[in-house]
Amino acid sequence: MAKNNGNVTAVAGNNGSITMTVPTVLDLLEDANFKEKVTSKPRLDPKEVDVKSLNLSLSLVEKILNQALDSADDVANTTWAKDNQGQSDGLAADLTSTIGKLYDKFEAPQINNEKQTIQLLVDELSSFSWDAKAVLTLLAFTAYCTESFFYTQFGAKAKLLRLTASVRGKPPPAMTKAFVDLSNLIRKTLEFTKCIVEYGSYCKNFEKKPGMSKCILDNSYYIIVFVLRCSDLFSRKISRGNELEEPDLSNFLRQVMTKYQYFKEKGEELLYQNIEEISSGCTDIVDHMTALFSSTVYQCSKKTTVKVEELKNKSVILLILDLKLSDDDRTTLTSIYNVSTFKSDNYEIMWVPIVKGHDEEMKQFLDMRSGMPWYTCTSMVSKPAVKFIEEKWQFRQQTMVVVLNKEGKVVNKDAMTMIRVWGWKACPFTELKYKDLWSTREMNWLELMVNETIASYIDQSFERKELLLLYDSVEDSKTVREIEEYLEKIKGYSVSFRDIRIGMKRDKFLTRLENCIFSKMHVNQDINNALTQELLKLYTSYKKQGGFAIVARGSRVVVNARLTDFATVLSQHQTWIKRVTQTQDFEAVFQEHYDQVIVKPRCHHFYIPNMVDHVPKRIECPACSREMKTAITYECCHGAH
Repeated sequence: MAKNNGNVTAVAGNNGSITMTVPTVLDLLEDANFKEKVTSKPRLDPKEVDVKSLNLSLSLVEKILNQALDSADDVANTTWAKDNQGQSDGLAADLTSTIGKLYDKFEAPQINNEKQTIQLLVDELSSFSWDAKAVLTLLAFTAYCTESFFYTQFGAKAKLLRLTASVRGKPPPAMTKAFVDLSNLIRKTLEFTKCIVEYGSYCKNFEKKPGMSKCILDNSYYIIVFVLRCSDLFSRKISRGNELEEPDLSNFLRQVMTKYQYFKEKGEELLYQNIEEISSGCTDIVDHMTALFSSTVYQCSKKTTVKVEELKNKSVILLILDLKLSDDDRTTLTSIYNVSTFKSDNYEIMWVPIVKGHDEEMKQFLDMRSGMPWYTCTSMVSKPAVKFIEEKWQFRQQTMVVVLNKEGKVVNKDAMTMIRVWGWKACPFTELKYKDLWSTREMNWLELMVNETIASYIDQSFERKELLLLYDSVEDSKTVREIEEYLEKIKGYSVSFRDIRIGMKRDKFLTRLENCIFSKMHVNQDINNALTQELLKLYTSYKKQGGFAIVARGSRVVVNARLTDFATVLSQHQTWIKRVTQTQDFEAVFQEHYDQVIVKPRCHHFYIPNMVDHVPKRIECPACSREMKTAITYECCHGAH
């Protein structure tokens, strides 16, 4: 009599006796009572294994598999070199001792008693957390099966293989397909285990979080069951030199991938909930950073992974972007980072890369971080963290800075604009500082717009109150040339001024102008504010009306005009230039003639840069107070139709 329903098999022997066998290894996945019995045991004499050690263990699994497969083309050299004996590739002595004991369990398994085997493994690991149990079991089995296979296949025959290969003039026979198949199965289990360790690293003291703790515990148990399944396949197939049968392979892979995919989905949901919970009630920067980026971070200048506790009691500037950091932003942030009081005031910068994680992007990520002086993530940002950053902080693929204080609370979700405009002067980078900066700079917006990156001598010009003529156009080179010709003629009248064509610096100038507008409207969305109007007028002239021109005495702006209007007044310089005397300055005469000859358009309109969350829904016209029509532009014709 034979019955097999996945639980018990009964077979009648030759003498009529009945032989009962225990459930198969994969049946343990569905045995809830046994799983509860095994996983509910309390930890004895707890031993903590940090994420760095767990990741090192996982990398060793991969290294063993890679080197084993690479050896297929050079079997004769599979024995260890003397200088490698006894090395553990950085694992602590207590871990190598534990792995050695697990190895012995695989070497002398409990025949036909998978439950007893799993009990022995779990008991040996009773001091460790469940994610550590899974990692150490996987590493011990990988070492065992690799050594055993090589010893069985090649151990005593290495010299003979070298001899026969030399006779044939070819390398020794390649590794059997059985070991290749088994190594691929282990890799799938390895990928699953990596995910468990990664998710556990995002929850500080995750064992105190019931949902995440149970999720990691259950799936770590599954990993140990999968390892036993690999061991079962190894003992039944590879030791006999057979290839893995297709049903064995497909059934096992299906079980692994089903559990893996479910864990990823459930884990991502729990991690997102954890981030939300920590973010809303955070009292420690370490908790917030761990929830977002795991318990370790990468210190770029030292080229090493460190515990996130290094950021305790620090304010952290999160630089959130993809793999494109502009040279200007890098220069600005580096200058802030190098300020002597930056570190003493307990500030740090951390780059948060938001990428899809493709192989090419991973290479770019590694290249970028090698040239940075601050912190970054140890790997790609998790999906739950990306989702949180996009939904709660409104990240839209443009460079963004979020500032966390020492308690881990967000004190500014949009600090990049103030950093671009003020640099270190924006410290401590809070919303309150934002308002203070604009209130103190109200009458000197030109100083913000034109700094030494645009004109190296500009600070001296502001201080000496020199006459400044700034202008440029992206499209109208003809008008620009005409202006240059007019200015040369005006110099013949002994008029002293500095003419500044933005030229090659126009991208920097436009970026700075946009950031000034972003920053000002972030603090105060009152479009009718005089300063805001000046900035929007300049932006509209430059972007939509062919070019701009500014006439200023020092930092005091006299005329903020369209390029063509500026050219019109200059073209008529012979009619007004002689009025420039010691008692009547150039700018006064220029403004008077400008007001006489330039006819203001009937409709008042201006353009606002594309900004997230800062575009007002309703705007009153600054000229007549009527509500402006909105499309791409804001326009008011003062009641005319």
